[in-house]
Formats: sequence, structure tokens, C-alpha cells
Amino acid sequence: MALTTQCACGATVTAEDEEGFLAAVGQHVETTHPDLAGTMTREQILGMAERT
Repeated sequence: MALTTQCACGATVTAEDEEGFLAAVGQHVETTHPDLAGTMTREQILGMAERT
């Protein structure tokens, strides 16, 4: 079961497992929203995930 989220900027982030999702969201934030890097907890990021 994949995890997906839609960022407010319009990007979709998807990964096959929690660790991959955390890494993918982290990479998206660092490259697209560097001012937000490091501001969200693991639980907050996983809370955005939709299981598909």
C-alpha cells in the first residue's frame, strides 16, 4: 500500500512505505520549500499521508 500526499504547491509525493515517504517529503521540502525544512515531525508528515 503506497502513501501519497498533495502539497499545497501542487506537487504530489508518493512512496511505497513510511520510510520512503518520509524521505520523499523531506527531499521535496528541502528543494521546493527550504524555509520549512526541519519544521515538521515524523508524526506530522505521516499524518498528511493518504494510503492508496
